[in-house]
Amino acid sequence: MIEKTSFTVTIKNEIANNNIEKLEARSLLAAFIRLSGTINFSSKGDRLTIKTENATTARFLYKIIREYYPTLNISLGFLKQMKLYKATEYLININGQFDEFLNELDIDLLNDKISRSLYNTENKMKAYFAGSFLAAGSCTDPLSSNYHLEISSNDEEYAQSLLKLTTKIKNLVFSFKIIQRRNKWVVYLKRSDQISDFLAYINAYNSCLEFEDIRTNRDFANSTNRLVNCDSYNFKKTTDIATKQVEMIDYIEKKIGINHISNEKLRVLCKIRKENIEANYNELALMLSEELHTSVSKSNINHLFIKLKKLYEEISQ
Repeated sequence: MIEKTSFTVTIKNEIANNNIEKLEARSLLAAFIRLSGTINFSSKGDRLTIKTENATTARFLYKIIREYYPTLNISLGFLKQMKLYKATEYLININGQFDEFLNELDIDLLNDKISRSLYNTENKMKAYFAGSFLAAGSCTDPLSSNYHLEISSNDEEYAQSLLKLTTKIKNLVFSFKIIQRRNKWVVYLKRSDQISDFLAYINAYNSCLEFEDIRTNRDFANSTNRLVNCDSYNFKKTTDIATKQVEMIDYIEKKIGINHISNEKLRVLCKIRKENIEANYNELALMLSEELHTSVSKSNINHLFIKLKKLYEEISQ
């Protein structure tokens, strides 16, 4: 059986299949390494390791590093987790001389601030958030009723820096918030329209269209269901009220006779109500208007039934 690709993977695969220029690649790599990069020191040599569980992302990162930083000693490998349900982890290793690479990317793994050189143009800003999502982002399936997009970090101060950076995005307003979840700090969005805007912002246009299509259809179906439920409730309410009115009319008929009601409109309305128990007040107003050849409003119908209730109460005492 073919396993369905998660919506998060769909988004990441789309980002990883986009063409990217060197300046934007620099911002994307800086964001990715800041969230998913580690430095390993050993007697065999120091190395910078970039990790991901997405094969397409691994190939994409490897490709742009090789293309734009060809002098680096880079290798691509993988680590198969033996524990149940653990995914394969892909490793991009930069062996030795990575200090210049980190300096070029203008990042310091020990510093939580984000260098302005990484987001001082709109395209760089987009690339930085695209890299952040590739490294540590996720998004619920749009079929879910709980819309949620997030980027997580092991470092609270860096998560706060990332949250602050979202407020610098031009021409779009995002209501990102931050929470702690176990040992991680999560920057997240809950509003479906803003999730859609963010996907478009990081150049995941097809994912944005898919999200909007499913969300719109789902919300339309929910609206339709609400209208049906509302109509059902109104219909039940109408029939419950009509049943009580017919019971009062039957009681009055038994005690004094409907024909002995002095108010002509009320007398005719009683007969119409018994024959049309499912009719609402607007429909009763039309029927009574036709019967009496005069204009009767919904408000008139309401006042007539108030008089009916008073008459019933007088007789039943």
